Amino acid sequence: MQKKGFLELSLFQHIFDQLADSLQLINLYNWGEPLLNKDLSRMIKYVKKKRSDIKIIISTNLNISDTSILSDIMDSGGDEIIISCDGATEETYLKYRAGGDFGMVMQNMQFMADYKRRFQMNTDLIWKFLVFKHNENELEKAKASADKIGVQFRPGLMRISMQDEIFKPRSESIQKDRDWIPDNPLYSAYDKENNVTKKTFKTCRKPWQEISINWEGKVFPCCAVYEDQYNFGNAQEEPVKDIWNNRMFDLARREILYRKQSVSTVCGICRNNGFMHI
Repeated sequence: MQKKGFLELSLFQHIFDQLADSLQLINLYNWGEPLLNKDLSRMIKYVKKKRSDIKIIISTNLNISDTSILSDIMDSGGDEIIISCDGATEETYLKYRAGGDFGMVMQNMQFMADYKRRFQMNTDLIWKFLVFKHNENELEKAKASADKIGVQFRPGLMRISMQDEIFKPRSESIQKDRDWIPDNPLYSAYDKENNVTKKTFKTCRKPWQEISINWEGKVFPCCAVYEDQYNFGNAQEEPVKDIWNNRMFDLARREILYRKQSVSTVCGICRNNGFMHI
């Protein structure tokens, strides 16, 4: 099982200072809930103090009972907060967000929207609604609720397991998850009849354009990969620039560019399974 923990402020600062001149965007979220990290707002303020033009995005399930944390995050200067809420009713919401609190999410969304209006903030609040077969009938109701609250509404395509996208043939994964895939073709990334994705990609640019670093400093070629054996280095042990240019990243890029290249990295496995659809 993957270890769990929190990114420490000192490590974040150490990493950011190395990359500050070349960054355009920071996603302060991945495999976890960012609002649980007590240093999140400090991280955002640290970035904005040094380079206010870097866009910072947070994605949260908003299952938090302390509104002072929400106001602190709003005050920190982040550019976009994505709120994951995949239903317009509690019953539908809980089918995917098991253990969540729909009422709390709605109350918190309203609190943040009111806070933004009261203090004339520029932070974009986005209600992200992943469309599944069980909730596609609530799209219009959810959009109406978003309009009433005062947040943007963004339907999103559901995905089969991100790990399965990399490590298994697409047809096998689609067959396994077909009961979750919506019927409305506008909101489906998959062709259920033929067990294929609607879009296919010939290549992937991620190892040239972005870097993913987990809470303990381990570096990965993209956000879909998190298991220890696939890391390309550790930012606590060596400069990020050296990792970016090391043998593992070089192999990964070669495996993406040249299909005849033997597979030595997780990027080669992903290539052989058709790359990710989103």
